[in-house]
Amino acid sequence: MSMWNRSKKEEDQPQRPSIASTPAEPVREAIPMTTYPTRAAEYGSTRGGAVLGRSILINGRVTGKEDLLVDGRVEGDIDLPENRLTVGASGHVQGGIRAREIVVHGTVHGNLEASERVEIKKNARVMGDLKAQRPVIEDEAYFKGNVETIRVDKPKPAPPPTPENAPAASPAARQAAAAAGAQTESRQEPRS
Repeated sequence: MSMWNRSKKEEDQPQRPSIASTPAEPVREAIPMTTYPTRAAEYGSTRGGAVLGRSILINGRVTGKEDLLVDGRVEGDIDLPENRLTVGASGHVQGGIRAREIVVHGTVHGNLEASERVEIKKNARVMGDLKAQRPVIEDEAYFKGNVETIRVDKPKPAPPPTPENAPAASPAARQAAAAAGAQTESRQEPRS
């Protein structure tokens, strides 16, 4: 039949595409991610932070509001007060570091100050003072400097209101307090 003389029955049937002979694609097997080491696997989570690669050299101050992994060289201070800084095994920092957490696998020539913790890992080299709430220096790490542990004091609770600082009570509240005081006095037994 020609296309002009098709019956309604033929139009309702789905048309099958012609199958051309194509060579079958080879089946690819999934390669597990553990085969390819990642920086997160080597140094822990950086929560999607920035990475300075091995060939990167930064001359100047580095500041930011995200986690940072330094595998290259930084000549200057690094300031990440709310985040984590990781100095990788091939990383080298020549300057002071201030961050929430600092983890050193490489070399640092400068002072380290962390609001939470500093970890100096095995085979790391640090020359400078360390100031942190929780300092950790692993065996076989080289550290030359002073260590200061920061003590975090718990906030003191507000003192209870004293009669001098108490707000003026209403007359009804004063009468109720006086009545309660009178009842307390009447219950006391006389001493002999």
